[in-house]
Amino acid sequence: MPLNNKTKFKLILGLGNKDIKSALEVALLYAKAGVRFFDASPEILPELSKGLIKLGFNRDDFTLCASAPILGDIHGRKAFISESICSGCSLCMKNCPEDAVYKNKKSGKYEIDSKKCIGCSACKKITNCYAISFEYSNGEINSLKKLIDEGFKIDMAELHASISDKKQIIKDFKDILTFFRGDISVCINRRQFPLDDTVKLLKELKRLHSVSNTQNSDNSSEFYVQADGASMNGGDSSDDSTLECVLFAKELAPYGFNLIVSGGTNNNTPKILNDIMSEDDEYNMPVIAYGTYARKLISGLPPKEALIKAKVLFEETENYDRYDRRDSTVSIG
Repeated sequence: MPLNNKTKFKLILGLGNKDIKSALEVALLYAKAGVRFFDASPEILPELSKGLIKLGFNRDDFTLCASAPILGDIHGRKAFISESICSGCSLCMKNCPEDAVYKNKKSGKYEIDSKKCIGCSACKKITNCYAISFEYSNGEINSLKKLIDEGFKIDMAELHASISDKKQIIKDFKDILTFFRGDISVCINRRQFPLDDTVKLLKELKRLHSVSNTQNSDNSSEFYVQADGASMNGGDSSDDSTLECVLFAKELAPYGFNLIVSGGTNNNTPKILNDIMSEDDEYNMPVIAYGTYARKLISGLPPKEALIKAKVLFEETENYDRYDRRDSTVSIG
């Protein structure tokens, strides 16, 4: 499904999440709530596609986005707990939003389930524990290529590019263009470069994507920028947590990019985004990408209650730009 203006809600299942069962439970519930745009690691998408079809959905009604990080990007890391240093205090387990920490019954120490860990660092932040360290990887780019080579349909690829090496960003972006044809999103935050440098880099990536489209007789694919704010902040529901991505989107809006906002998004994001972006009606209103907050919102709830909460968030997001604007029709393409 071409994204265009068909949705304003993107559900991020966690790039580092390889736990198919938990990812499917969240995704299929949000699909029932109306969500049609999902972002996940390449390994999750085939099972998600099967799950949607099994529930009676039309696969073509959905946009499935495969994410891949550049080496060094926060989205490509996993936590690791040193058994020799771990004191067994359990604070890391109690504060992990993904239930990725468990107790080894034999040693009494805590360990990380690498399939569930998304590298958010909540365990480290709450404890400042010397036993916790992080390992980085970018194997998802190879996984993405493998999936495409096997014939699986991917609607969008997203490159997480929040690193300070512009040459590496361009190199990995070019690599993806050699095997992927379709919409591409670049997830980047405002911390790596001054705004002018960020815009210059994004314009170059957009140009490369346009050239690739022309060479392959595919002029329908779109280039997106995912303005990342307080990435993987543990599902904070405050106003402050979402301001960074909204303000970054506001800075990028004049340059004509198709925008998605992520990082710290929550139930306050639709109103804040509308209040800030609607000051100038010529800007296309961004898609809102929800990650930890959306997953945390329904965690542990009975199915009916979880579905109600998911529907409320979905409907508020889909309708957020229809108020106080002269034109209620959104064009993201």
